[in-house]
Amino acid sequence: MMRFKTVCFTTWTLLLLLLVPILYPHEIFAAKQRKSSLLVFTFGNKQKFRAGFNGRKIIVHLQPRPGDGMYRFASWTLRDWKNRFKDIKKYNRNRPLLANHYVSIPFKALNNDIQSMVLQAVFSNDSGEEDGWAHRVIYPGETVSLIAGVFAHKDIPPAKLIRYNNLKNQGRRLKKGDTVMIPWKWVKESLHLRHIAVRKPLTMGNKDYDSGYAYYQLKKGESLYSAVVARFTGRTLAEDVNRMAKQLLKLNRIKNEHFIPVGKKLKIPINWISEDYLIQKRTLEKIPDTTKEPERESVARKDQPFHIILDPGHGGIDPGAIIGSKKKGYQIFEDETVYDISLRVAALLKKGKYIVHFTLVDPDQKKPVVRLATEKDEDEYITVSPAYQLRHTGVGINMRIYLINSIYDRLVRQKVPKENIMLMSLHGDALHRSLRGVTVYYPDHRLRSASFKLSHRIYRRRKEYRRVLRFRNRDNIKSARVSAKFGKNIVQSFKNSGIKTHSSFAVRGYYYRRGKRTLPGILRYSKIPTSVLVEVGNLNNVEDRKALLKPGYRQRIASTLVASINQYH
Repeated sequence: MMRFKTVCFTTWTLLLLLLVPILYPHEIFAAKQRKSSLLVFTFGNKQKFRAGFNGRKIIVHLQPRPGDGMYRFASWTLRDWKNRFKDIKKYNRNRPLLANHYVSIPFKALNNDIQSMVLQAVFSNDSGEEDGWAHRVIYPGETVSLIAGVFAHKDIPPAKLIRYNNLKNQGRRLKKGDTVMIPWKWVKESLHLRHIAVRKPLTMGNKDYDSGYAYYQLKKGESLYSAVVARFTGRTLAEDVNRMAKQLLKLNRIKNEHFIPVGKKLKIPINWISEDYLIQKRTLEKIPDTTKEPERESVARKDQPFHIILDPGHGGIDPGAIIGSKKKGYQIFEDETVYDISLRVAALLKKGKYIVHFTLVDPDQKKPVVRLATEKDEDEYITVSPAYQLRHTGVGINMRIYLINSIYDRLVRQKVPKENIMLMSLHGDALHRSLRGVTVYYPDHRLRSASFKLSHRIYRRRKEYRRVLRFRNRDNIKSARVSAKFGKNIVQSFKNSGIKTHSSFAVRGYYYRRGKRTLPGILRYSKIPTSVLVEVGNLNNVEDRKALLKPGYRQRIASTLVASINQYH
């Protein structure tokens, strides 16, 4: 009887062992998956370490240096190392320390310098911004509790971050693409995450009392608005530029903005400086994974048609910027301007091996015009099925998002190479009047969302509607790279044509609105790998506005855009 029980027990054990991989396959391979996901970095004198996130916690593997014993290894890796150096023995599983052999050390046990280095390695999309440290979720399993624990002071509970970031509906749960902002006053100073260096021509203050400021020496012919505020802070909207200029005048004790001496050394708060002029000191370097094949740059297929999704901005009830004097003949409507340029672009493209897909149509205007309309025209509609007459600005933007992604998905299903599809949205800037020229925006992956979801019946009625549009982080990163490259091609084409481009930020991945980085919705939610938004000029600037009112200039812009597409294709 006893023997029978033993046999039965053994049989059932074997059955369970066979069933577990079938019922819970992800559990069996979890450990292997997590180990392989660790990235390798170097710091200092090519000292290697491995780091990653396994869905629950941060994993860190460090290598002892040649000659390191427990005491010496602990001295440069652990916090409170004099009292805890014996823990190294436990972390190394009672084995002798060997150079070039990794030791797994809990993140909380590491000293501040190593923690800071690991956080910047693991969460590579994070960045320091004006308001604080922006943590961007890139791994499944990240929680607000984790973020609060590693970045914030002990007295900052997760609930504070939830309230500050309006995450009440999500609680501690996060998804890829979410951004959690930690205000600077809550960030651990010991992590040294603030930007501490600037690029030329800016200089840093040398004394403790002015270490939070950058300095710029004003040159002959330069103005406070364009040469300082817009250039070094990245702010371009008139409201932001004027506000910051006023504060700079007060900070530098300048009474009259029109009489600033040449050579005057202007003091600028560090937390105002754009990331283009900031150096965040990172002493680590990622080692490429040699087990993976290198990613090849995708190239358009010249044996197949090239598809351009052309998006003239605004329209209908939303004319965009309306600037200038009607009496003097210099009034301009943004939507009419960019629609005319779009028609000119389309006419030139159709002469080549291109297929144009318009997102917006004006039934009353079939061809480019000599003189732009000076009255508001609300006949335009979005080319969804059924068509949407533009009666609401927000709805119009959302319709365009569904439309461009629907066109893209349809073309991909028709076996059109992804590299042969492009989105180009045309707009006219309304920046500070001192700024001039063309600006091209591409989708900075740090500002992209993981999904786009709406449920109103006005969208559900359309053929292009999808319950949820999802975006992968790796696709967003690739899109940012190829779109920025194309943006540079466009700007170079304009320079070659003698058309003015923005002096400081001709190619940008974002813009500031009310002090916050943002991205136009048409770029934020585009699946199309090559996606750009072109601001054809600053309508607030007299020279740009007068030029855009001339049909010959609009034709030059159209020809230049087509030339850049030809070059890219």
